[in-house]
Amino acid sequence: MTVTDVLSALGSWDITLKSTAPPDLWDRIEYFGHVAFIPGRLDPTQYGDNLLTAARYVGVVRTRSNSGDDRRTKIVEQGYELGGVGMAMWLGDQDNKGDVFETAVDINAQTFANSIRALLPASGAVTEGTLHAVAGTYSSRHQYETPRQAITYVCDTFTASSGAKVGWRVNGDGSLDAGPEADLYVTDPRCVISRKTAGKDTSGVESVPGAFGVSRDVKDFSTRVVLLAEGEGESIATGAADISPGLNPYKDIHGNDLKLVRLASESDTTVVNADTRAALLLDQYTSSRDELVVETDNFYIEGSFDVGDYVWVYDPNAGLVDTANEITFRGERLNPIRLQVTEARWPITEGYTVAYRDADGVWYDLTDHVEWDTSHTVYVTVGGFARALEGAGGQPVGSRPSQDTSVPAAPTWVTPFTGGSYLTGEGFTRARVVLAWNAPLNVDGSTIIDGDHYEIQHAPNPGSVWQNTFVGWGASTGQLVDLSPGVSYDVRIRAVDKSGNTGAWSATETFVAAEDTIAPSTPAAPTVAASRIAVQITHQLGKASGGTFNLESDLDHFEIHVGGSAGFTPDATTLKGKAPANSGMIQAGIPVVATVQVEETTARHVKVIAVDITGNKSGASTAASATALLIDDAHISDLTVTKVTAGTVSANWLLAASIRTAASGARVELNASGLQAYNAGGTQTVNIAAADGSVTLLGQIISGTSGRRLEIMPTSTFLPELRFYANTGANYAFINASSGGADSNIGVNSGTFDDSGVTVYARAVLTSGTSQVAVVRDDTQARRGAYSHYSSTQFNAGFHSGGTDGGIFNATSTAAKVGWDNGTTTTANYWRFSSGRTRHIGQWADYAAVDSNEGLFTGHVVTSGGTGVSLTYGPTMDSFLRPVVTIYDNILHTFGLTAESATGFTVDISPAGSGNWDVDFWCFRN
Repeated sequence: MTVTDVLSALGSWDITLKSTAPPDLWDRIEYFGHVAFIPGRLDPTQYGDNLLTAARYVGVVRTRSNSGDDRRTKIVEQGYELGGVGMAMWLGDQDNKGDVFETAVDINAQTFANSIRALLPASGAVTEGTLHAVAGTYSSRHQYETPRQAITYVCDTFTASSGAKVGWRVNGDGSLDAGPEADLYVTDPRCVISRKTAGKDTSGVESVPGAFGVSRDVKDFSTRVVLLAEGEGESIATGAADISPGLNPYKDIHGNDLKLVRLASESDTTVVNADTRAALLLDQYTSSRDELVVETDNFYIEGSFDVGDYVWVYDPNAGLVDTANEITFRGERLNPIRLQVTEARWPITEGYTVAYRDADGVWYDLTDHVEWDTSHTVYVTVGGFARALEGAGGQPVGSRPSQDTSVPAAPTWVTPFTGGSYLTGEGFTRARVVLAWNAPLNVDGSTIIDGDHYEIQHAPNPGSVWQNTFVGWGASTGQLVDLSPGVSYDVRIRAVDKSGNTGAWSATETFVAAEDTIAPSTPAAPTVAASRIAVQITHQLGKASGGTFNLESDLDHFEIHVGGSAGFTPDATTLKGKAPANSGMIQAGIPVVATVQVEETTARHVKVIAVDITGNKSGASTAASATALLIDDAHISDLTVTKVTAGTVSANWLLAASIRTAASGARVELNASGLQAYNAGGTQTVNIAAADGSVTLLGQIISGTSGRRLEIMPTSTFLPELRFYANTGANYAFINASSGGADSNIGVNSGTFDDSGVTVYARAVLTSGTSQVAVVRDDTQARRGAYSHYSSTQFNAGFHSGGTDGGIFNATSTAAKVGWDNGTTTTANYWRFSSGRTRHIGQWADYAAVDSNEGLFTGHVVTSGGTGVSLTYGPTMDSFLRPVVTIYDNILHTFGLTAESATGFTVDISPAGSGNWDVDFWCFRN
């Protein structure tokens, strides 16, 4: 039951639960949940996710097993074993499974922090923690690898380019920290591992003793690295790095400098990064490999150092001495070497809290059910790994698959495009265009040798959905068909190679599809009947070459020309009328029947010309002749109900599918769905649905052109609005709506009127926050006159004129205000009421009774000498008053009221006044 914590790797952990563990607790433990190991005893339900950062180690559950017997006692019981790996698994596990980059991530000249952000799992399994700054920028492409592989690659590359070791770690809460190791770990050692006794020095250096296992070798020593980068066979890119002469003290048997060249392979390394990656690999092999395994039973390393921290290692007997370093421990000078703690394996002993967190963030305490490890032995690996090192350049050397990282650049158009119009099998005119372009290179300037196809997108301009067309590689032209004649289109193109790498879209080019220039076929000769006043023609909508109802579907109408001989040439003088002839009539088999007014009694010759929607005209048909007859039923074209005496109306008269004024553009159409109208651009402006009677209208709705009327949405420049005209004038009241976001507000407004030369109107505004009723100015919407204002917290009412407030009433849930307030504190006069107290703001009238029903007024009178004074109120009050009087003098008086009435009162003093003395009073109505 141990935890193995490994620097920038998955590590491992395992625990055993007692056979007495509740089965329902075991059932709650699911794969990929998390187990936290926290020093000390804590309540997981109280601390929750805070345990993720307080834990010494957080692991992911990947193993659950039940054992049938206790292997220590051989008693058959139910046991539970859990195991798994560390949090680095969420970047990718040992089999490189994870949130693999299936779509390429292109990084171009980005900072270290931005490069790491781009490579975090898209699933959110690991979030951004603290990303420290590293000098330089990074460019590369990552695809078909896990975030752990890609982030390690980026850190290794910045290590080589910046000269400072760069690393990463996944914290217990699933966040990732990355940057220089000086920002992630303790790089200034405060702990020395030696054969000294345990303890601390006064300088703060701590000693960890124990049994040593020292391993040093030069099996991987290299003097040069040649890196095979992207490509295959003869096209493989290479990078190289050579050892500094001072780092190669070794000779061969003949005294030559030792030469050991290492070949490495990284098919995903680009040409730009090849030399940097070669230098990085060489740095791993330019010295002996020093590894120290410390085994201690009597020292708990928690708090002394963590995996990733640097420590001092000193053992002269094993050659672990570096004279460039010197420290003093308890008065003794030591020359240790500086190594990084790369791995730690420690037992799970009693005194820990072991807690499980499920996928929903619910915590369960496992502590009371854990079989504690009785061993206290801790293994610490310093300067190496107690496992096979997974370094860069681990691919086999030689011919190997190479990831295609080349991306096609955008093609360029060759303009102008060519095109024309054509008839479809259904007889409609459509347009085609032939596009041309220049083949691109790859974005890195290399020739594209693995091109697969071009993707072309086109859409009517502006703002329609793109339609895709694919053209094989090697072509430089492509054709778009089934385009609407005369319509403007946008078109763009991009290249795709055989690896699925998609280039950028080209610049968007705009072109206009060819106009319809194809004239309808020459129609067959019509059938003609004549009278003294008119000629009636019938046509089966067939071609002169034969057949009926087989003219082109873009047909719009027939021109009817009448001449004096079979060989006349149709022109403007012979045109006698036009008759509708369209695709609906062709499809329904409805012939053209039309009458033109021609008053003659001689033989007449008739030719028809077919005209399509665009206005293209066919050749004239062969002439048909007729001689005038008496006017009979066959020559009555304006048929009224009074003329129908028997029979039924034939179905050939009407097209049941729809009745419309035109096939496209501005038109009105009546069909089974209802009644629709369209503008010149083909946008539907009116829809009256037959199914439910609902009506949709774009534009204004007006109940009349003058006088009393309603107008809805009178103009598109205003807010949604309904206007009411009550008379023949231009003045109107209206209701409108407005919004400040997701809310919806409404205003009810009167017509304007004159207020002393100022145009005003009454308005009630209801919003989601406040509402008010007021008379406002038409020009500024400022209040003018009485108003009331409402909100969820207060009510206001008052009078406002000329930019100044007057009388006011204000109420909230805790206070009220009544009085007069023009905004000037020296002249305001009002009462304020609140819980437990009442306040008056302003001044009382000074001996100024206004009328006979005043309830309270005050006075101040200065008199001279004498033993009393009689004062009058002015008006005779409606009821008796009760004065409250004070006397002010430079001597003390005895005074009192000796008379009082509805008109005044008398005050006597004793002794007599000493010069001027003041009388101050309040009078209350009785």
